[in-house]
Amino acid sequence: MGSIFYTVVIYPITQIIELVYSFCDKIFDNPGLGIIGVSLAVSMLTLPLYAVAEYWQQKERDIEKGMQKQVDRIKAVFKGNEQYMILSAYYRESHYHPIMSLRAAFGLLIQIPFFTAAYTCLSNMEALKGHSFWFIKNMGAPDASFMLGTVAVNVLPIAMTVINIIAGAIYTKGLGFRDKAQIYGLALLFVCILYNSPSGLVLYWTLNNVFSLVKNIFYKIKHPVKVLYYLACAGVTALIIFVFAIKMKRAVLVSCVFALVYFAPLFVRACNYAVDNILTEFREHSKRRTAAFLLSAAGLFLLLGLFIPTNLIASSPMEFSGIDSYGSPLFFVRNTMLQALGLCFVWPCLVYFLYHERLQSLMAAGFVILLGCALLDVFVFPGNYGTLSKLLRFIDVSTVDSPAKKVFLNAFDILLICLALFFLFKRNVSGTVSLAVGLICASLALISAANVHTISKGYSDYQRVNVDGGSDAFEPIFHLSKTGKNVLHIFLDRAQNQYIEPMFEELPELNEQYSGFTLYKNSVSYSGWTLLGAAACFGGYEYTPEAMNARSEEKLVDKQNESLLLLPRVFTEQADSYFATVTDSPWANYSWVPDFTPFEKYPAITACRTDRVYTDRWYKEHKNSIKQNITSDALKRNILWYGMLQMAPLALRPAFYNDGRYWSTNDTNLDYDSYLSGYAFLDYLPELTDFDSEGKNAFISFANLATHESLNLQPPDYVPVAAVTKKGSGVHSGKSDYDAMAGAMKRLGEWFDYLKENGVYDNTRIVIVSDHARGGHNAEYDSSLNEMNAEHFHPLLMFKDFGADGSLQVDTGFMTTADAPFLLLQGLVDSPKNPFTGKIINTAEKQKGALVCTQHLFMPYQNKSDKVFVVEDDSWWRVKDNIFKSENWVREPQLGNK
Repeated sequence: MGSIFYTVVIYPITQIIELVYSFCDKIFDNPGLGIIGVSLAVSMLTLPLYAVAEYWQQKERDIEKGMQKQVDRIKAVFKGNEQYMILSAYYRESHYHPIMSLRAAFGLLIQIPFFTAAYTCLSNMEALKGHSFWFIKNMGAPDASFMLGTVAVNVLPIAMTVINIIAGAIYTKGLGFRDKAQIYGLALLFVCILYNSPSGLVLYWTLNNVFSLVKNIFYKIKHPVKVLYYLACAGVTALIIFVFAIKMKRAVLVSCVFALVYFAPLFVRACNYAVDNILTEFREHSKRRTAAFLLSAAGLFLLLGLFIPTNLIASSPMEFSGIDSYGSPLFFVRNTMLQALGLCFVWPCLVYFLYHERLQSLMAAGFVILLGCALLDVFVFPGNYGTLSKLLRFIDVSTVDSPAKKVFLNAFDILLICLALFFLFKRNVSGTVSLAVGLICASLALISAANVHTISKGYSDYQRVNVDGGSDAFEPIFHLSKTGKNVLHIFLDRAQNQYIEPMFEELPELNEQYSGFTLYKNSVSYSGWTLLGAAACFGGYEYTPEAMNARSEEKLVDKQNESLLLLPRVFTEQADSYFATVTDSPWANYSWVPDFTPFEKYPAITACRTDRVYTDRWYKEHKNSIKQNITSDALKRNILWYGMLQMAPLALRPAFYNDGRYWSTNDTNLDYDSYLSGYAFLDYLPELTDFDSEGKNAFISFANLATHESLNLQPPDYVPVAAVTKKGSGVHSGKSDYDAMAGAMKRLGEWFDYLKENGVYDNTRIVIVSDHARGGHNAEYDSSLNEMNAEHFHPLLMFKDFGADGSLQVDTGFMTTADAPFLLLQGLVDSPKNPFTGKIINTAEKQKGALVCTQHLFMPYQNKSDKVFVVEDDSWWRVKDNIFKSENWVREPQLGNK
């Protein structure tokens, strides 16, 4: 029962707290300012409720004050049962019941759910742990500002209590003993409860007391609403200026939302006009407006809490079955249903029944309009964002942007719905509207029931086939030769060159695992993003951005596919007796999740996917050493947010999605899962490899995203664990991107050991290459290159030839990522030709240096042309020789941008 109460009543408030904190933290990048934002938002949100509480409390005081003299006389003259009977008769005569005195406690009752939500959310918020603010060293622990002997003194709870008492003194001035005792008693109670609580939580409650003090002062001044409005406008103005100053993503949208505060007086006038001229039927007929409100609130609840979750899970019931031992996926439906019940029905009903008929009329009309717009967005504008992962993140896209035309069409349709409903309200046909809403509710309930049946059947199938028992065996996808030659092209997205030498110093066993390798330290990539940078890693110098733009009559997607097919086609068509296996080719067919259609016409090439394929098995096999219940915890929270995303207008969906994080304050779990998507494949490489390729040579090209992520791992083996207890001994250890790369390099090294054990390492040639690196300080670069973030273009390039041995060698000759194909082909194919252009594959173009694009162009839809890369004129730089010297970087004016 307690769990149900929490989910229905408390949980919606925790989501508001999380949303506000995440938003403020994203703007200010400061956890303390995030707490201030939460406190201010909650104070403003509860202000109308406290206004009602204050009204009831004052009404109770006036009634008691009016009866007090007569009550005192009765108590002075009569005793016992006689006193009770006479008092009861007097109360009845005065139309008063003692239970009405509870109205005076409404202000206290309001605090309970909000305090519980804050306590639950802020006490365990990962984002606060280890972060400082002002004199607070750790927001996730008591402040312990100074020591008295061996006792730590927490200053914040004491300051909170002092402020609370001052606010209470102002508020209770002229009031009776009972009111004073209640306020001061609560102040002492909270200091006892919160004294040893995390300082982030205490700071939140201290700020609440500050805002309460300000509120009490506001009650003493003239025209408090006007003063509040002017202060709000000033605050919003400062916030908008700040948002534009830091060039925040979607600054215009954020500013437009906050700028609505300026129009608050117009909004109030419009509401009053609507109540007096359009919503007269609602205003005058209590039953009709209440029916419309309750039915539309129920419709929103059914849509968000039942239809969308069941529709989502019914699309693949087995995928959502048996998650973290929860068994049936109907558990997640029930959980989301209770969350939506609180958000869409319980809390709105509380507000509705607290207020008078004017606000009730607005709420009834507003909820009908909200339901109509939500139905439009869900059924007419569902959005096609590609594959949805089990954590409810879209794999195919990084955000859920929609084309501008579709956004405007969606906004226009929403406007039409609003106008149509206002027309119906004006015509006094609320009964017809309520009937239509009732039919919608019934339809949503029936469809959801059918979805529940589908889910139940899917779970039964899951139990029957025993999915867990059928996932123990791997099917090898890489087939190497013990007698022939093996060529490996390993693409590690965003792997960083600068980390290799310190990594090999920290982990000397890597020198043995990577025996025979040479690190090309003076290497440059062609872009800081995969879209422009990956093609050269696979196709060589004909697929640099410069060379692809020179072929301006051909589509970029075709040139991308050519680059990915170049090596497997050359080896299978021009070399002696090779077959090819490729995985996860980046941007194949310009699809976020590689589309292997271009590979299908070549039977000697096998293409498959490994990213995210082995994650579930890895979780099952490492239950005792990883963070538990990552998937179920994410689903319990994110299904509700996914539903709100589906119900939102297209323009607001990216805000709800928040790059797949849905404004969660606990990003570590999502980072953990993202890293595992690529890491699991590397960990299972020995099981995915056999040596059955007798009589044939093997070419293998695989891409992996583990090095693209950032996650702290447990040294010295650099493995994912539930909680990292120490950092490594290297100069970069403890940096999440270094740890993530170290984990990937260790797993590759273990695979190389496996190849040695099976006698295939010496007859294997290997290139390890990345498309780009990551921004960050590298002391080897001239300081003048920091402004252009030159470290972003310093990719990993390593090479081991047949029979090579010995510790890591470092080569400082000028290299580019386009050298990777030539390194693999040299000596194996005489004068290898590009099968698409007929040109000889060589490195002659390197003599004039590499033309690097520095603009952030990372998605195909961002490009203004489908045939050339269109970037700003100042975004092309020619570099050659020593890439660490600023004089070797020269800006070129433009490259096919017109």
